[in-house]
Amino acid sequence: MTSTLAEIRGLTIGPTAGGPPVLVDACLSVERGQVLGVVGRSGSGKSSLAFGLLGHVRPGLERREGDVRVAGIDPFTRQGARRLRGSVVSFLGQDPASSLNPALRIGQQISEAVRLRTGAARVGGVAAETGALLDSVRLPADRAFQRRLPHQLSGGQAQRVALALALAGSPDLLVLDEPTSSLDTVLAARMRALLAEVLSGGERAAVLVSHDLAWIDSVADDVICLEGGSLAPPRTPPMPTAVPVSSPRPAGAPAGRPTGGMLSVRGLSAVHGRETVLHDVSLTVDGGSCTAVVGPSGSGKTTLARCLVGLHQYTAGSVDWKGDHGPPEGGAAVQLVAQDARGALNPRESVGAALARPLTRYGGMSDGPAATEAIRLLGLVGLAPQMLERRPGELSGGQRQRVSLARALAAGPRVLVCDEITSALDLETGGGVLALLNTLRRTLGLTVVLVTHDLAAATRCADRVVVLDAGRVVETGPAERVLAHPEHPVTRELVGCTGEPAPPDA
Repeated sequence: MTSTLAEIRGLTIGPTAGGPPVLVDACLSVERGQVLGVVGRSGSGKSSLAFGLLGHVRPGLERREGDVRVAGIDPFTRQGARRLRGSVVSFLGQDPASSLNPALRIGQQISEAVRLRTGAARVGGVAAETGALLDSVRLPADRAFQRRLPHQLSGGQAQRVALALALAGSPDLLVLDEPTSSLDTVLAARMRALLAEVLSGGERAAVLVSHDLAWIDSVADDVICLEGGSLAPPRTPPMPTAVPVSSPRPAGAPAGRPTGGMLSVRGLSAVHGRETVLHDVSLTVDGGSCTAVVGPSGSGKTTLARCLVGLHQYTAGSVDWKGDHGPPEGGAAVQLVAQDARGALNPRESVGAALARPLTRYGGMSDGPAATEAIRLLGLVGLAPQMLERRPGELSGGQRQRVSLARALAAGPRVLVCDEITSALDLETGGGVLALLNTLRRTLGLTVVLVTHDLAAATRCADRVVVLDAGRVVETGPAERVLAHPEHPVTRELVGCTGEPAPPDA
């Protein structure tokens, strides 16, 4: 048996409607038991390269050239895909919800994967393997947990269930595409430790796409770097290292908080179904300042953000916009940049059309000036003019996130509510977006509420930090004090997990 498990030779992928390719003449080779790291900026083609091992191309793109073989089989053929997926090669991405069927209980989904991939027929054998998989990813194997539906799981639990599904059938190759980027620092540390344990035996090969260079360096046997869709020699360092949590905001960020309240939240409570997810939340955001809302996954951060912009009805309390310039008028002055950029953008609409709507509706621009302004906005968020013709399915996760930010800016807002806007971006691109937010605050007097699990982002932008846990504010204060000298145990754990990873079962 050859030691080479997977090969990609000369793979070129580009938009179906023509235009510059997103991946150019890419090559890689994965040996049995090898862990290969793939790094690069957002939009460099990392995900397209990884998906090639599954015989998958994102909607709106096509394979133009190249050959792919996994265990000697072409995954781009229908028969090859059926033989390979799950049993030989499995995938784990940054969005566990996309891997889980919302209508099926957890135990059913894992059991079905075991049956399909192993050919097991005996109920007892399937049940035993299902329990073993849950145990291997540090989840309860009891009947009560297996009867849960995906929406009853926390973010970390959903990610580990997705990993158990990927491991069902003991595949030879795992393709991991940013599997920790959507998790808070605590859960990400635990997930990294768990994956390192899964990959440590040397029996399973893996292709690991990640912005976390320290993690890749600790687990990968070899690393390849993509730049502009092409293979490039890794830089030294390949990308900037993370900003230390205790470091001050960079030069050029606003030095002080402007006077005059812009946002006042008092006693806010909200529910999902019958469950109360926000309890008596209060905070104040000064005009022109940035307040970071941080906390573990499931703490209520996104629900709070949606309440602030009127997308989620709260059951008690108040949200008052006020200040020297008066309350925001209508939807233009307060804009949400959502975490799920794919869901926020119309899949049938080009980037140009998405930007033109707020420019014409709120800015009163005709088609010509709107097109010029759209190009300027794309430049602000680091995207090229040719992106105007592309649809969301033709973009990487990081590119979609930046288009979402550009669309919000097109409305000319005074307030931006940003929900995890850097989670899909590499450190360099994410740092550029954060620098842009600081510039907008300084030049436009923009007020920012930054919902994030990235404490480095909070350090770079925030004047104040609000820490949520289980829907309650557990700590608040100036960013320098809260992040450098945290008082509450939850804050201390979040700050502590920016260093050494916690054990997976902690």
